[in-house]
Amino acid sequence: MMMTIGMRGALWGAALLFLISPAATRAEDQPASGRSPIIIDTDMGADDWLAIAYIASSRNAELLGVTVVGNGLSSCDDAGRNARYILALSPRNADKPVGCGSVWPMDGYASYPLTWRENAADMMGELASAPKPGVKAVDGPALLARLLSESPAPVQILATGGLTNIAAVLKTNPRLREKIKSVVSMGGAIRAPGNLRVDGFTNDHGNTRAEWNYYIDPVAARTVFDSGVPVRLVPLDATNGVPLTGDFLARTEGLRGSALGAFVQRTFARIRASTTNGEYYHWDPLAAAIAVNPGLCTRGERLSLSVISDQGQDRGLPGGQPAEAFPVSSFDGHQRKPLSEEAAGATVISPHGNPVDVCMQADAAAFENDFLATIGSN
Repeated sequence: MMMTIGMRGALWGAALLFLISPAATRAEDQPASGRSPIIIDTDMGADDWLAIAYIASSRNAELLGVTVVGNGLSSCDDAGRNARYILALSPRNADKPVGCGSVWPMDGYASYPLTWRENAADMMGELASAPKPGVKAVDGPALLARLLSESPAPVQILATGGLTNIAAVLKTNPRLREKIKSVVSMGGAIRAPGNLRVDGFTNDHGNTRAEWNYYIDPVAARTVFDSGVPVRLVPLDATNGVPLTGDFLARTEGLRGSALGAFVQRTFARIRASTTNGEYYHWDPLAAAIAVNPGLCTRGERLSLSVISDQGQDRGLPGGQPAEAFPVSSFDGHQRKPLSEEAAGATVISPHGNPVDVCMQADAAAFENDFLATIGSN
């Protein structure tokens, strides 16, 4: 875990080449279950837990596995345990594999406040009395590459965190791009302001354009956008219109009939009662629902987008990892450098960007009904 990103990049490349089967597969092949194959790539915050629960409950999605972004909202050990805990609540997904990637961004010095990671470690009290994690997660990009290569059909990736794992696979094994049907990413802000400014943590930060998932690793986000892989974006423009309401919270009381539903109900209640999470919107659950049911998006645009990852002076946010803790090398083995303090991670319309399908607005009522019905179908 303490090796440099450059060293990890070389090891990932060797591991992923080993994992890829030379046998060709037919794109038209479908899983025996009739469900569409999907991999969840997550940073394991509270909204990610709910997105995993939704996909695990969906009759239209065949979950292949979960990969965790190691520089996300929970450490690899805690995140792996927590993901396995959620999957165990869904009998048909209890044995799905879990992996975790690098604990550092590809470049730059961004990291989440340590207090946020501590709050996510025991799932807001869900696992407060549970033993410390005893099972190490396997390497995330290696697992992602294996799941892609073994799937008979192209796979959709639901990305609810930074894009570090996906970018690592695309850099070390670009031919796997053909096995990705699309990346549905909760991230970015197009015409809405960014969300880095959080009361009590980052009130005065100069970057008002970036959304957290892309700020945490702008180089990875830009790599995925520039790769040519089809991207469907669910940015803050859409999620800002789908807040957690009292009426929705009351309706979650009806989910207690199953273990997974009861967990979802408890999680929403804890989010609402929390004084450290700020205002909550259905960020990742909305992206999960749109991945399965694109019709929930009521206004979409196809835009030429890129993510700013320019060099600058940003040495990270207050409360996060100090710059001195980061590896000297970037993912590509070059000298790690600070990125733009004012704009790193901003999603911009650019003539040099690639076309991205963007959901600008979703049907909040339809989402709520779909989410509750899907979780309640367990």
